[in-house]
Amino acid sequence: MVNVTDERAGSGHRRALLVAALAAGASCVVAIVAVDGPLAVALRSLAPEVERGIQSFVGVCELVFAFGISPYLYGGLLLVAGVVAFRATKSRLVPWALLFVGLSHVTARFVADILKPPFSRLRPFEALASEGGHDTWFAAVGNSFPSGHAVHFWSLFFPLAVLFPRWRAALVVLPVLLSAARVAVNDHYLSDVLASASLAALVTWAYAVAVLERGRG
Repeated sequence: MVNVTDERAGSGHRRALLVAALAAGASCVVAIVAVDGPLAVALRSLAPEVERGIQSFVGVCELVFAFGISPYLYGGLLLVAGVVAFRATKSRLVPWALLFVGLSHVTARFVADILKPPFSRLRPFEALASEGGHDTWFAAVGNSFPSGHAVHFWSLFFPLAVLFPRWRAALVVLPVLLSAARVAVNDHYLSDVLASASLAALVTWAYAVAVLERGRG
């Protein structure tokens, strides 16, 4: 685990989170302008058997992470564990680290959910099937932007990457694959998952400052 008493390490992680948030946010804008539509049209010809395989992978991820119960379950358990750890352990870091991961995860997921209605973006497969073209915002019913699935896994990756920097390469595999899967089957645009990554990084940065700093010393 990262030594949170090292001020240079802490500031480095916070700076990296801001850079990640800005990079993903800028890429999101570029994707909306130049990539989303053509990519969605191209992916419409994805082979059915490939699409089924991808959807099966997403289904397994949903099962493992208890989406059927609540997408907030893991985050809630982490928060409870953090509160209990204040009495159950003498470690100063463990309770704050648990709260850091739990709060980052729950908050990012919640913010993504409340952002969906104002944008009301149709999913790519919905937009392509309508007369409006390949991208429709502010529809009567739309919940594509940002991606709830993507933010779920990015908001676990970023805080865990701060705590376990040596495992970043392994930890990033699942959010990347899940994000790619959602785009590949036209359930989401590329900008949807980039927005989710940006949001998760920004929320994690905020809690790294507000919560994880309390674990120092």
